[in-house]
Amino acid sequence: MAFQEDDPFAVSQPLQIQAILNGLLNKRTLVRLDVPGHTASIISTLLALDKRTGAVLLDNASEDEVNAQLLRARSVRLQGTLDRVMIEFSGPLSPAQHGGRAALSMAAPTRIRRMQRRDSFRVDIPPSNPADCLIEDRLLPSGRARFRMLDLSAGGVRLADPEGLLSKMDIGTILPDCTLDLPGADPVDVSLRLLRHAQLIQENGKPLHAVAFRFFNLPGNRQITIQQFIGVLERAVIARRWGNE
Repeated sequence: MAFQEDDPFAVSQPLQIQAILNGLLNKRTLVRLDVPGHTASIISTLLALDKRTGAVLLDNASEDEVNAQLLRARSVRLQGTLDRVMIEFSGPLSPAQHGGRAALSMAAPTRIRRMQRRDSFRVDIPPSNPADCLIEDRLLPSGRARFRMLDLSAGGVRLADPEGLLSKMDIGTILPDCTLDLPGADPVDVSLRLLRHAQLIQENGKPLHAVAFRFFNLPGNRQITIQQFIGVLERAVIARRWGNE
């Protein structure tokens, strides 16, 4: 993650950085570790802050291959929400130990971005319990198509588009006739505004076209349904993390 010299969201004072890291640690905040442009990502938590080096110790993934991908990356992005403010910083990871268990270590950040935002934490949709989005539009084959949801927040959704059906749609395009099919919840009718296209690299090395959308004029009752579903996913992550399942 590159910082601009005049970035209004950048925090570089050591005491401020330490306070933010302590907040993430003490509140057991869920954080997302990912490599921009790749599909490899995990939900983690801060385990400790190394008092000698300032390094951030993080829980690792249960899958060895995912850990290996993160460790191979030149830089890994960490994102989490602290007091409804998005926290973001990046750095390479190295293997570590904490309490006799394998962990990940990231060098103490020298800069952190704090971005006020209304969206809740973005959560991955697990392949074991998939969710999808039905989009109806005249430009699609047969006028409709289903897309697997990669991740979800209260503000929007990112969809996998392996066939590139959405690749020619312009940024800002509004799709008014969409339905989120969420496991264990009623279907949610939404309007989506296209934010960006991205080419991701999957774990098998093959590219995947992904499309990020923001919800457009989402009614409050439907936002509640989406937030409740996100809460279910977050609790499942926490349960797995602390061995309560």
